[in-house]
Amino acid sequence: MKYLLLLIAFLSFLDARIYRDSTREVVIDDSSKLMWQDDISVVKTLKDHDIAEIYCKNLQYIGQSDWRLPKIEEYELIVDKKNTKNYINKAFKYNVPDGYWASKAHWRTLWFYADYMHFISGTPYYDSRHKEKYIRCVRNY
Repeated sequence: MKYLLLLIAFLSFLDARIYRDSTREVVIDDSSKLMWQDDISVVKTLKDHDIAEIYCKNLQYIGQSDWRLPKIEEYELIVDKKNTKNYINKAFKYNVPDGYWASKAHWRTLWFYADYMHFISGTPYYDSRHKEKYIRCVRNY
């Protein structure tokens, strides 16, 4: 019985899909091959949508320069509705239960609105690109 429990614990560890690399302050999602920025700046940096895109594009972080603003579908991969504190996967250390900009701006509004993930509810919304929201950059690895 003891060995069975150890085997189950070991297999669940191997199935770890999203985990935090604390030394580099990133969260890695092995399933989607995404690396998420997860340092103190993601709870302190508020920008409008245009500046958020530039911010991620110019980000030099952990020796990498290919960061970008995430798609709303990528944010949906890290939403955890069981984490009622802020609806984000518990691997993330830094998060504000508020809105984080996503990359898509809507042509039907003449690009006046853009998507964001609202971590109060874990639900995607869109809002005026002129408003300030938080930024969490992502990169493919």
